[in-house]
Amino acid sequence: MLVPGVVLAVICVGFLVLIAVENGFDHPREFLWPIAGLLVIWIIFVRPCVQLTQAGVVMRNLLRDVRFGWPAIDLIEQRWNLKIFDEHGKGYGSWAITSQRPKRAARTSAVKSGPSFLRMGPGLGPIDETDPNSVMKVRSGSAAAVAGAIRDGQLDYAAATQRDASYKANDEVAAVPAWPAILALVLAVVCVVVASVA
Repeated sequence: MLVPGVVLAVICVGFLVLIAVENGFDHPREFLWPIAGLLVIWIIFVRPCVQLTQAGVVMRNLLRDVRFGWPAIDLIEQRWNLKIFDEHGKGYGSWAITSQRPKRAARTSAVKSGPSFLRMGPGLGPIDETDPNSVMKVRSGSAAAVAGAIRDGQLDYAAATQRDASYKANDEVAAVPAWPAILALVLAVVCVVVASVA
């Protein structure tokens, strides 16, 4: 989903440049439509992803983030899209990962290799946001490949807890509003309303 987002973002930036070249900055309202477009593109195509971390899985959807601790993941389904179920049978679908036939190149991708950072030596603690190697972000790929990476993560977590019994991830699912995306949507609506008012 990232490629269409980049293409649409380039088109919006092209409109911004075209407006600036033709009219200068005399009519700032004309810039609001492409800016609204960029905000919506970010919400729909760029922001959504699935993150695999030492603590579990984070599913970033349009306006909501769902955080799963490794023990909280009960079942993974990849029929129409990636869907993760908790122990109570409640399912959460991913906006970013849909069911598609995996490409031949996907066999060597980071998605296929899974979150092997759980195996990286001692000191397994909370996720370090400053370490880019500790988070695997997946924006595309087949639902089956991402589900396989999550299953690998579950196995890694089980092995990590056997090596160090004190290492425990949160066993809950938390669905929280994605405030940056909500703010971007509000700003996009404001841009559209202001641009539409004569």
